Amino acid sequence: MAKMGKRQMIILGVMAIAILYAAFAYLAPQKKIPGVDAAQKTAELKTFVTGLTAGLGKDSSKNPGTLIFSRAEREWTQDPFLDSRAYKSWSQTQVTAKEAGAAAPKIEFVYSGYLEVDRKRMAIINGMEYREGEGLDTKGYVLKSVSPSSVVIENRGIGATVNVPLLE
Repeated sequence: MAKMGKRQMIILGVMAIAILYAAFAYLAPQKKIPGVDAAQKTAELKTFVTGLTAGLGKDSSKNPGTLIFSRAEREWTQDPFLDSRAYKSWSQTQVTAKEAGAAAPKIEFVYSGYLEVDRKRMAIINGMEYREGEGLDTKGYVLKSVSPSSVVIENRGIGATVNVPLLE
């Protein structure tokens, strides 16, 4: 047998350590975790699966568009379309509007999402969902039209329109 080099000795040493660790991990007795009851865990799992199956049956709809809009119109706990940059821009607009008082600040709109199902178009503006023709939370503004790349918002007070591109 030829003399082994330093590199080969290191590789064999690492392999020997790995084999010893694997043998110890495999042959060492396993500790039981106190308080874990298999029957209880099985019952919890069955309850979860039953509840999940029952919930899926309630939400099934023949028309997925109706299901999408019904869920979009519900109160959302967290907006999935709103990214941190859009939220910061929107919240700064809200803060400056409160601080300015009499002096009206320039209102900035952030268009961050688009959805079209069955000829209904929805836009996500400043973190809120709106349909065409619907009034915005900002008083005096109405969503005039929605397209995948931009929205047109009309100020009813002065009749001016603002074209807002989609934030990517």
